[in-house]
Amino acid sequence: MAKPSGLQIRNIIAAVLMAAAFVFNLVTGGPWWVTAIVGVACMLSCFSAYLNRPSARG
Repeated sequence: MAKPSGLQIRNIIAAVLMAAAFVFNLVTGGPWWVTAIVGVACMLSCFSAYLNRPSARG
């Protein structure tokens, strides 16, 4: 198994933090648009981590 790149690790950490913010905003009843933005950002970060995997480079 290949070692994850630094960019991939950063994207995974960002996705985990954004998922926590998403859940926090849902639990506290925050504005719907903040929840939507954080949810989309979390999905984009996960997709970026997937695209930056070492086996996708070549």
